[in-house]
Amino acid sequence: MDLQPVSHEQQQNQKQPTTINNKLVFFYFPLKFANKDFSHALLFFLFLLFSSILFYNILSPLQPQYFLGIGSLSKILPKTSENSSKACDFSYGKWVWDESYVVDQYTENCPFLDPGFRCRESGRRDLDYRKWRWQPQGCDLAKFNAKDFLERSRNGRIVFAGDSIGRNQWESMICMLAQGVTNLSTIYEESGNPITKHRGFLSMHFHEYNLTVEYYRVPFLVVVDRPPANASRKVRGVIRLDKLHWYFTKWVEADIIIFNAGHWWNEDKTIKMGIHFQEGTTVNMTMNVAEAFQRSLNTWASWVIQNTKAEKSHIFFRSFSPVHYRQVLCGTNLLQQPDFCSTDLYYVA
Repeated sequence: MDLQPVSHEQQQNQKQPTTINNKLVFFYFPLKFANKDFSHALLFFLFLLFSSILFYNILSPLQPQYFLGIGSLSKILPKTSENSSKACDFSYGKWVWDESYVVDQYTENCPFLDPGFRCRESGRRDLDYRKWRWQPQGCDLAKFNAKDFLERSRNGRIVFAGDSIGRNQWESMICMLAQGVTNLSTIYEESGNPITKHRGFLSMHFHEYNLTVEYYRVPFLVVVDRPPANASRKVRGVIRLDKLHWYFTKWVEADIIIFNAGHWWNEDKTIKMGIHFQEGTTVNMTMNVAEAFQRSLNTWASWVIQNTKAEKSHIFFRSFSPVHYRQVLCGTNLLQQPDFCSTDLYYVA
């Protein structure tokens, strides 16, 4: 498409946009050039420049960034903007130390908290970890509102599936949501099971909102099985990298699914215990844990794509997190908070 500048005289005579020689005029450019070809080239260059900037900001990754130092083109709006919560990517940020930060979602008196996960009762003496808060880059994260969350989740299902990290998150979610319920007796486990360590699943029902928050213990996500008949005697068990746990059939219609896996994918819990990796009918005795984990995630991802609907379900995946138990070493540069220093082995929630 040709671009042609409009002279100053033509601009005065025309009150409405029009065409010249059947060629569309995009905008008025008042400068006069001796060389018409040069003016056409300049207009075309400006058109390409602004088009490139526009498409860059549309197609570039969802990260708070600037293009050519032009802040107005950033996807992340200023903190003072009323629309910052809509434009901000909350996952892009960092943990910051905030002396004024108050964590008041729940305490260890929450009746839905497993005794083994109560940090203070289990010996943790410091409280400094409660002063860290998540700060997204370019915006602020609104404070958690239990009643608002419950109302938005009415008639829904939230599923946590994975190892004990997922269980920690599940219990925290229940205790946080319980703050928005007046009568705690309306929150109960659907099968009457107590909150305790187990090898199955638990489903907490928020009766007032017809909401269930569920936890399924599947540390590998894929199936752990007996070795096939033709396997080596060294094989005590197998992890079926191409076969998901049967629990997956229960999650197809869930509104939110939070998966987590990673901590059990190490040699101590697999190869050193005689547990190797199987695909189809073949047990691979040379495959390392990292490759096996990747293959299992390919199986998981295929299930997500084929069995969940983007307009219905929100899927999250959480991998490695800090370990549960820690031997804290004093007198090292690893410790930034001196009050955290201890020679005892205690539970870190």
